[in-house]
Amino acid sequence: MSVIEIDRVEILSGTSGFLYGGGRVGGAINYVTKSPTNAPLRRLTFGNYGGTQFYGHADISGKFDNRGRFGYRANLLYQGGDTAIGEPVDQKVANVVLDWHVTDTLYADIKYTYNDYSKEAIQPFYYMTERISIDTSKRYSPKWTSNDIESHKAYTSLRWDPSKYFTLRSAFFYQDTRMRVNQISLNQQVDRTFIPVRISNSPWEKHENYGGYIYLDTRFSTFAVDHKLTLGYSSTLYDYFVRGNGPVSRSGTSLSLDELKNLPEPDWGASFGNEPLSSVWVDRYDNVLIGDAITFNDQWSAMVGLNYATTANKRGGFYGDSSYEKSALTPSVSLLYKPIEEVTTYVSYMEALEKGSIVGNTYANRGTVFPPLVSKQYEVGLKYDISPNLLLSTALFRIEKANQYSDLATPIPSYVQDGLQVHNGVELVLTGKVTDNLTIMGGGTLMDIGVEKSNNPALEGKKPTNAASRMGKIYAEYALPWVPGLSLTGGIYYTGEKYADAANTDKIPSYTLYDIGARYTTRVLDKALTVRLNVINLTGKDYWQNDYTLGTPRTVAFSISTMF
Repeated sequence: MSVIEIDRVEILSGTSGFLYGGGRVGGAINYVTKSPTNAPLRRLTFGNYGGTQFYGHADISGKFDNRGRFGYRANLLYQGGDTAIGEPVDQKVANVVLDWHVTDTLYADIKYTYNDYSKEAIQPFYYMTERISIDTSKRYSPKWTSNDIESHKAYTSLRWDPSKYFTLRSAFFYQDTRMRVNQISLNQQVDRTFIPVRISNSPWEKHENYGGYIYLDTRFSTFAVDHKLTLGYSSTLYDYFVRGNGPVSRSGTSLSLDELKNLPEPDWGASFGNEPLSSVWVDRYDNVLIGDAITFNDQWSAMVGLNYATTANKRGGFYGDSSYEKSALTPSVSLLYKPIEEVTTYVSYMEALEKGSIVGNTYANRGTVFPPLVSKQYEVGLKYDISPNLLLSTALFRIEKANQYSDLATPIPSYVQDGLQVHNGVELVLTGKVTDNLTIMGGGTLMDIGVEKSNNPALEGKKPTNAASRMGKIYAEYALPWVPGLSLTGGIYYTGEKYADAANTDKIPSYTLYDIGARYTTRVLDKALTVRLNVINLTGKDYWQNDYTLGTPRTVAFSISTMF
């Protein structure tokens, strides 16, 4: 999803997430896309994402008619240039939205997004035998490595409120994506040189996604108890098409990182990219739910729900013919108590049927589909409205889900599912306005994580891969009272150490990142003007984002936005 489509991001924690189509332990992210505005909107933004990546973005919205029944919104983006480390990028995005208030109780919209994205010289994947620091401010890949995506997406929704007691919600989407990736994976040698163990090039492949839902919300009371009952069905389907046998791989000889940029492109063969497309796997996820938000009185309430979820996969072609289908009835329940108006306490439990992961192209067992499993989450927490604009929340939680990791085998590793990850933790979050001038969003998480029920006794009690036990972040904005319109921004983000291998011998060091910025808002020729400047990774910290991917280097970004 392109950022220009997004109006806001909602973090769904606790049991409420199942009302959006299947439970997700640990919470879910809901992207709310842009819709036509009631007042006319004409905004132009010019800026730079870092390096020479300049961009222009137009956001135009309004109504076609005087009654405000028919609305429109268009977002157009062009981005071109090199990233902070010299990766050429070219992107064109167009997003168009039309909506219609058919009556006072019936609303419908249709949205379409076109995205054409290309990035060359993409950084390689690293598989390390000895974890070392690598300068993230440099580009190491040759320019012929690339990531290209072209997608068309259409989605529509309908909402009908025939009375204050009933609401019908439905939506449907379709996305057609063409993609190709030319990626280098490196194996570290004892002398700290690297072997391009896999140079993988995917000819243009196709991804089709379908999805939809229909929900009915009803409101009623039984004696003094109020109910909001939701009944619904949701479904998603993913179909993956490749040419021939999919990605073509080549290997190379040992070289240093500085030599990697000069690596010549392999000969992919005369037939590369000429084979017809064929479907090699299909994923399906269906969910039937019933949920009831119950209000007993001003102090006590509850959320109770049941999901009947079905996940299915069918593979064919060069991945071999196989399939699975699994269904499970999973509960979600939460009990809430307000001892005083400003405080809400809760205890919750939920289960979720999660589909099996698909192993990516960088592994020897690419295309393997792991069996689905039921994950579980237990949580008890408290939310305190310190003021109307400041919220403090804290929670104790336990999450149980499948343990998955790279076995780091040579020359090419495999991706494995074995055992159970258990995350026991506590989190604390503070968001809102501390004063009229100071706004903060901060929090921290401490976890005791480990592997249980593994088929390999040596993994029992080890830490799951790529999972940090400690994390913390704080972002703040301060409006300078003596300079109207000027705000200073900044953030500190800490990620604790984690492990890259299941045996916990390869430790990924902890890191702390610092961002700073400023925003100035004024009026020029009676039009609003906003100037932004941000420095990401201020100190240029070299760090590992995960076991095989380097972090983001120091990047300076700026923009100027004005109405017209």
